[in-house]
Amino acid sequence: MKSDLPFSPSLTIEDTEAEFTLQARAAERPANPLVSVLLPAYNEEGNVVPMLDTLTTLLSSLGLRHELIVIDDGSRDATVARVMSVMDRLPVTLVQLSRNFGKEIALSAGIDEAKGDIAVLIDCDFQHPPDLIPSFIEQWQRGYDMVFAVRSDRNDESLMKRAVTNVFYALLNFGERNKIPENTQDFRVLDRCMLDALKRMPERNRFMKGLYNWVGFTRLGIKVRTDPRRHGTTSFNFFSLFRLAATGLTAFSNVPLRLWTFVGGVISLASIVYAIYIVIETFIFGTDAKGWPTLVVAITFLGGVQLLSVGILGEYIGRIFTEVKQRPQYFVSRITRSPQQPPGDGAQ
Repeated sequence: MKSDLPFSPSLTIEDTEAEFTLQARAAERPANPLVSVLLPAYNEEGNVVPMLDTLTTLLSSLGLRHELIVIDDGSRDATVARVMSVMDRLPVTLVQLSRNFGKEIALSAGIDEAKGDIAVLIDCDFQHPPDLIPSFIEQWQRGYDMVFAVRSDRNDESLMKRAVTNVFYALLNFGERNKIPENTQDFRVLDRCMLDALKRMPERNRFMKGLYNWVGFTRLGIKVRTDPRRHGTTSFNFFSLFRLAATGLTAFSNVPLRLWTFVGGVISLASIVYAIYIVIETFIFGTDAKGWPTLVVAITFLGGVQLLSVGILGEYIGRIFTEVKQRPQYFVSRITRSPQQPPGDGAQ
């Protein structure tokens, strides 16, 4: 984008409008924002304190007021004890969930707790590089309401995981006007307007990447590297990825239902054509006892298709069942706040 707007003939009307929007949003940015850093943690005893120290040093060097919010998602190791040990010197708020609810819910709990003008979402394991936060905040100051990380590559992942991810995004965005960007990460910066919008989203089946995208506002994706974990092993395995993909598809896409409607129509049409063929063959050549293998294969195939279709329909019905019960998204067992809290309150 260019600075000589609106007089540059090389820019379209849409470019001009986007630039004016960014300029207007940039003018509204507070001069001394309060930054809330949200860190979901599950069994991160080896990573959480080094990350807190790194973030404090980084944000202090930028002269930014900040609060560090650790959301303990039912850890079974010494994560809570490690966080408590630094509360006398770091501006930390520890939110302990009553059990393990999953990362999507932990992020929602952090968003509910955040008081800042801006929130930084980052994992504790150092796979999201903290040194990129200043460039994210710089783009926020330019007027973007959300600045998010996009993986530069997936070379560190298995072929199977990459294939599943590609299929997932293809199904999720098929026929959708508001497409979810591919290969995005939870590492991002959110303006207060984004936080307030997300807090108004009541669904229990949380797919945060879809929610970030659905609420709109100005946004910018930045390609970033993904570093290896400092300590420990990830608890996010293939089955966790599959559950998250199922949640995303059923929450933001009707493609599975439409796909099996199409499959059912094709099978029905093929059955009608085959029936016509059988009738004609019978009239011309007569009939005998042949066709038993064909009958068995057809019954088995159709039975499998029906069970798969019922399973897909059941996923959607299960999501509806979860939503209509109106249970809280999570329960907090305890919130512990450090005396080193920053002055002021950025919540609006």
